Amino acid sequence: MSELRNPRNRPWWGLLIFGVLLHLSSMAVSDYGLDTHLHLAALESNDDGTPNLEWGDVRPEDPLASNPDDTKVMERGWWQILDMYPDSMLPLAAFLPMMALIGIGLWLGNGKPHFAALLSLHPSFIFATGRLYPESTVALAVAGVAVASVKMLEEEGMSLVKWVLLAIASVHTLVLTKGLSSNVGWVLLVLLFGWILLDRLLPAFQNYSRNPLRSLSIGIPLSITAMVGLSFVQGGSFEAMQTNPIQWMFALIVAFGDGVGLYLLLGFAIWPFLLPTLLSILRSRDSQTTFLTIFVVSGMVIMTMWIASLWVYEAIRWDVPLWKNMITMGNNGRYLTALSIPVLMLVNHFFNHRESYDLAPIRKPMFIAILLVLPLSMLAGLHGQTMWTDDAGEIVSMEIQDGEDFLYIDDESLAMHWLYTFRLEIDPDSDRNITGHWRSPDSNWEIELDGQQMIQRGSLDDVEFIIIAPDIDVNPPVGWDLIGSDEAPFLNGGGEWKVFQAPVNVS
Repeated sequence: MSELRNPRNRPWWGLLIFGVLLHLSSMAVSDYGLDTHLHLAALESNDDGTPNLEWGDVRPEDPLASNPDDTKVMERGWWQILDMYPDSMLPLAAFLPMMALIGIGLWLGNGKPHFAALLSLHPSFIFATGRLYPESTVALAVAGVAVASVKMLEEEGMSLVKWVLLAIASVHTLVLTKGLSSNVGWVLLVLLFGWILLDRLLPAFQNYSRNPLRSLSIGIPLSITAMVGLSFVQGGSFEAMQTNPIQWMFALIVAFGDGVGLYLLLGFAIWPFLLPTLLSILRSRDSQTTFLTIFVVSGMVIMTMWIASLWVYEAIRWDVPLWKNMITMGNNGRYLTALSIPVLMLVNHFFNHRESYDLAPIRKPMFIAILLVLPLSMLAGLHGQTMWTDDAGEIVSMEIQDGEDFLYIDDESLAMHWLYTFRLEIDPDSDRNITGHWRSPDSNWEIELDGQQMIQRGSLDDVEFIIIAPDIDVNPPVGWDLIGSDEAPFLNGGGEWKVFQAPVNVS
């Protein structure tokens, strides 16, 4: 009987179609996300070949103020992928790779819609489609690496060439999208091909490469060592491991629960498969399952260590409690959706060792799992998320003249990211010579408006408009006119934002 006509599969086909519709709805109702605005800003400033963030680095030297003279050059990153799409197709930049992921899910299930439906309903993917985030592209690149590696472990002869090429292309798509150095890609390929060659040529190595537990005794220490090594040579957020080890360990525990618990097990509704899949993996003695196990676990270790470092580092920079920053940046756990296909391939290992694909033994927990996910999926797809900065930016755009500047007042947390969301409304083509500045409410920005210049800060001499973020309790100097205000959407935190214009007699 055709899988399309199998009565047992009809609910799953319905869920798959509903998931795709939620992606389309998310595209229609959502604004671009904070990170997307950064990459689009770099893309629009690329006419001279230099992808600058022209209003200043998102991590300024002065944690209370921006400095447009300290431009951030984004040499690699998501903006290069976006640049491949014509303007008319830009909203599809996250949707098309998502459809490819769903196609891989159908292939993985041999035409059965179970895995494809779970992929289509993941709230993070729906959210990312609307916000034009790279999660589906990253997951697609990681899927290419996983599938190519498994095929290289299975097949012989000339057929290996296409899988080698797929692995190379997938790894470099991954590092390009994430803005990593190409050297990282080559290191990953050396480790990947080295593992496969040792498994094929060295019988002694097969004691590890075909035993999941023994392989993890290699993979986990290597992953931890690599990340700790980065804390010494890379600096930046990785330094949190050394400078604040107790906070970092606490953040690591939360990051693991956030990424693995919420975004993988709950988000994909696969927690009912967890125990039987683990037992099936532990009993296996084949190179493919072992490779996927070490691939997934090492990926989890690396990404949760990175997320924990990022949380601690930004909490220190923004001078906010770690718990509060973890709530603000809790969606960083979505990075683990990169492991979507490898994780589902491991779940598929459980099904492959059963007599049938029958879900009857876990039907009730699966029903509960999907019931828990659907409200989040619908919220991401039907409601989406809008930016209050669109309305505020439109007001400024109608009044501001070429060459004039504006000042954005907001707390430190993600303020520079929010500053760049005004770019598409106020100076979308980077041809109006308008500069956006940011100041913390406690940065003494008032004296800068009076003409006092401070080091590591951009000059506010040309500022003609002030935008005050929701619930920021400050007032502009006497004489500035309120020209717009409104309530921010609830999902943006709510509160009233305000736009002020300088007095006419102020130059």
